[in-house]
Amino acid sequence: MSDITVSKLKKDLIVRYDGGHVLLPAGLQKEIDSYWEELIRGGKRYTRGEVFTVIGKTETDDSIEVTVSRTDFAHNLFCRDIRNPEGYGIRIIHTAALVETSDGKVVFGRMSAHTANPLRYQLCGGGIDDHDIRDGVFDLDHNTKKELREELGIDVDDTRLVLSFSPAYFKEGGPREKMSVIYRVTLSETAAEYRKRYETFAEGLRKAGEDPEFGEIVVFNRNSEELLSFLAREDLCFDEYMRPLFQFSTSKRMSK
Repeated sequence: MSDITVSKLKKDLIVRYDGGHVLLPAGLQKEIDSYWEELIRGGKRYTRGEVFTVIGKTETDDSIEVTVSRTDFAHNLFCRDIRNPEGYGIRIIHTAALVETSDGKVVFGRMSAHTANPLRYQLCGGGIDDHDIRDGVFDLDHNTKKELREELGIDVDDTRLVLSFSPAYFKEGGPREKMSVIYRVTLSETAAEYRKRYETFAEGLRKAGEDPEFGEIVVFNRNSEELLSFLAREDLCFDEYMRPLFQFSTSKRMSK
């Protein structure tokens, strides 16, 4: 395990699919299948969709290129919950969106109980999938826009609402060496205005028979001791990039 690092993303980031599928030893595959069946029997409403795992990374003066191969969600959960087998573990790359309102606040959420990461605080975001691939390369803008629309009801293409949208930070390291591509999204709305619109969005999902991904929306002043104190709480669960991201971005801003 390496230390978590967060840096400003100043280079082009290219995530390329190798066109293949991870091949697992028969014994390990049997363990994974057994664990998946146990979860489903226990009432989990998971879908065994595709997951892409990092198999290589190269960096030049101008770009970072990450190569991924295909596996599935059962493999991912087994590596997260049971063990991350040497040589056959999963190294996820995913997007996240740091949403900022016009009055200097940041928006994130706490995952609903029905999700794969129940009650965890995190930014809006998710894993890359087949729908993001364009000629063998993942369109990370497309992925992030989709997650913002589905989780927070934010349409990035609505220029009256969204003032800016771009990749801003890159996180590496941690227990499973996950990579996070963190976009910065600025809104023309205040936090109070956004909260009101989100409540309407979430109620619409419920009326359609869908559960919102976030069970709770959280808003804090961007550069505040209150936010850092909240993130320091040991009784709450945060995605591993949350604390280092805000420590990094807050310290950079305060030092200006």
